[in-house]
Amino acid sequence: MQHISSFRHPRVSVCVPVYDGEAFVREALDSILAQTFHDYEVIISDNASTDATPEICMEYAARDPRIRYSRNETNIGANPNFNRLVGMAQAPYFKLANADDLCHPDLLARCVSVLDQRSDVVLSYGRTRLIDAAGASLGDYDDRLDLPWPSAPARFRAAIERMALVNVLQGVIRTDVLRKTALLASHPGADIVLVAELALHGKFNATSEQLFFRRMHGSAASSLKEWNERQAFVDPAVGSRYAALWKSRMHLGYLSTLLRAPLTLHDRLTLIWWVSRSAIRSRDDIGRELLQLARSSLRRAISPEQRGLSSR
Repeated sequence: MQHISSFRHPRVSVCVPVYDGEAFVREALDSILAQTFHDYEVIISDNASTDATPEICMEYAARDPRIRYSRNETNIGANPNFNRLVGMAQAPYFKLANADDLCHPDLLARCVSVLDQRSDVVLSYGRTRLIDAAGASLGDYDDRLDLPWPSAPARFRAAIERMALVNVLQGVIRTDVLRKTALLASHPGADIVLVAELALHGKFNATSEQLFFRRMHGSAASSLKEWNERQAFVDPAVGSRYAALWKSRMHLGYLSTLLRAPLTLHDRLTLIWWVSRSAIRSRDDIGRELLQLARSSLRRAISPEQRGLSSR
C-alpha cells in the first residue's frame, strides 16, 4: 500500500544538485513530482546559480512541502555539492537526480521495491535511455552494471572495467552504505571510484526497462573536454595543475577504497594486487602525469625575477 510521506521520516531522499539549470530544472522537478511512489523528500542544493534557477526552485518549494531549497553562497563545485546533499539526506534511501535528467514515473517505485525485498542489494537503478536537449530519444544505453554476484572482488572489477557513463549513480542507494564510503573526492573520475566502492558493499540491480533518461547537451558536464575545465567543474578549489593526474588519482582512489571496505583478508589482498597490476600497466601514463606535475611545480617555485634573469 502506498503511503504519503510525513515529511519528517521519508523513505527516499531525492537530492538535486543544480547550477545555472534554468533550461531543464523544471522538467527534472516535474519528473520527480510525477513519481507513482510518493514517500520521499526533495532536497535542492543550488551551487550559487546566476540565472533564474533560484526563483524556479523556490517556486516549487512553495508549492510542495516535501521540497527543501538550499543555496550555497559560492560555487563549491559539483563533487562537494553532492557530498553536502548526502549529509542533508534524512531518508534510508538516497536518490541523486541531476537537474537536466529525467525519471520515468515508476523509477522510484521499482527501485525501492528491490531494496525493500533484497538486503543484499545496495544500489538499484533504472536502465538508461539517452535523450537530446529537446527530450528526443538518442537510443538506449546499456550500462552493463547489473552486478548480482556474491563475490565482492568480481563486482569491483566489473564495475571498473564496464563503467563509461556513470548513470548508475542516479539509481536508488542505501544511505547508510553511501555514508560508509569516502563519497566524491575532488578530482575528475571520482564518481567511478565511488561506484566501485559501493560495489564492494553489495550487489547492484538493474530494472528490466529504461526508466532513467540521461540528457546529452552542449552544456552538460560530459561535454567538457579539457582537464582544467573538468577540474574546475568538480571542485574549483583544487589547483588546475592537479587536473591531469587522472590515472594516478584513480588508482590511489581504488586502493583507498580497499582499505576501508568490509573485505576478508584474502579478498582485500586479491584486489590490491589487481589494482597494482593495473597501475603497472598504466605506468607510462602515470609517469607522464607525475613528470608534468613536477615541471609545473618547479615553474611555480621559480620566482618571476629568477625567470627573468634566466632568460637574459
